[in-house]
This record gives sequence, structure tokens and C-alpha cells, in this order.
Amino acid sequence: MIRTYSSQEHIEQLNIAVKVENVTVEYKGKPNLFNVNMEVPCGVLLAVLGPNNSGKTTLLKTMAGIEKPTAGNVYIYSKPTHAAKNDLAYVPERNMVNWDFPISLFDLVLMGSYNRLRRVEHPKKKDKVIAWEALERVGLEKLAKKSICDLSRGEKHRALIARALVQDARIYVMDDPMVAADEESINIIVEVLQELRAKKKTVIVSHHEFVTIPRYFDMVALLNVKLLGMGKTEDILTEENFEKTYGMSAGMIKNIRLYMDESHDRNK
Repeated sequence: MIRTYSSQEHIEQLNIAVKVENVTVEYKGKPNLFNVNMEVPCGVLLAVLGPNNSGKTTLLKTMAGIEKPTAGNVYIYSKPTHAAKNDLAYVPERNMVNWDFPISLFDLVLMGSYNRLRRVEHPKKKDKVIAWEALERVGLEKLAKKSICDLSRGEKHRALIARALVQDARIYVMDDPMVAADEESINIIVEVLQELRAKKKTVIVSHHEFVTIPRYFDMVALLNVKLLGMGKTEDILTEENFEKTYGMSAGMIKNIRLYMDESHDRNK
């Protein structure tokens, strides 16, 4: 059962898990991110919202050390990203993975153990046990021997999250982990996110479903190349901020807000 949390219960201001400092990322002279500054506290569920091509994926990849900023720096627990690889697990967009690669689901999930192994080491028995437990957590253990190319969209999302769970990181950065997934997969993923937060992990998720934001997330960051706002969910999801981020008309914003409030009331 998915539990609804209050933001006030979970935001911890004592420690910063991720600090983004004056970060700009350019492609061919055009900024995907411009002068972004943000501090993500430890132990929160943060949703990154913004329209298409607003820089959400670029921001998450920069946090994970996959993209190098043109200017500025990212710190993971006060360390530069290259020195904090074991502190952060990255879940890419489903469409960024080559699902035609000829491996089983179990082997894909087992790859999450590679960050703990030396270059010539093979996964040990305990690594395989951890991978199996991750598969069980996302409800895919019966598909362990199945080729990854035969998985459904929702199963692929869950497989990538299981691989990240094997890493046992302190920070999880996930790019659209629920987009176009079935209801069963979404429910399982949300439960996993909440369990991670209950374990004091920090979870940063790019997300598109406005309606579910108040139910699932402690904090929201609004991004459209620049960071337009960040804070507690109830403080950030305002009509003014929606208009700033998405350029929506007042009528559209009011309808979205009403729908969000009704959904939140139904799930109390």
C-alpha cells in the first residue's frame, strides 16, 4: 500500500547530499542548463519538473558525473562527482538503454554490483544474492532468466531500478522512472522510492505527472534551463510558478491545481 507523507516530516536541513554550484552546460554554444544553483538535503524525495527540453536529463546526468559542466561544479557529500561514484546510483531513461543486448534480466541487475568489484573480479555469491533480492523487491524474480528484450515497458523500468538497488548507494538519481509504465509497475516503483527515503537515502527523480507530486514528493525543483524555484512541495506548486515554468494560461493552471488538490484529498 502506498502511503502519503507530509513534507514537513522528512525534510532535513542539517546535511546536504548534492550541491550544484553555478552550473552551466552548453551544447554547440547553446545552454541546456544556465547558472543553476541548488542544494538537495539528505533523506528527501525530490521531483524535478519542467517542460520538454528544459534540461532535466542534463541536470541529472551532471549530478551523476556523466555530463561535465561547461562551468560550475557539482558536489556529492562535499566531494566532487569523480570522487563519489559509489555514493550515487543513476537510473537512466528507459529509451537510453540498448534492450537488444543479449543478456538475461538477472545479468542486467547483477551489473549493479560491478562498482564494488576490481577490474578483473567476477561477481561473488553474495553479489548474486543481493541481485536476486533486488529482483524480488520489484516483483520480477519469476522473469530472472528472461531476455531483457522481451520485457514490457514497466518491467524495464523496474529492472533498471533493481540494478540501482544492488549498488546500495546513498543517493539515487532517476530519469523518468515511471513514464509510460503500467499501474502495477508505478505502484511498486513508488513504494521502492518511499522505502529508500525511509532508510534516509536521498532520491532525485525527473517527473511529469503533476497530480502525483503532492502525494509522493517532499520537495520540488522547477527547471527550464534555469532553476526557477525549489523548496517544499506545498510552497513551490503555485500558479505563479507553473506559469513561470511552463508558460501555461491561468485557466489551465487552475484546472491542474484543482485536479491535484482533489487527488490529494482522495488519497489522505
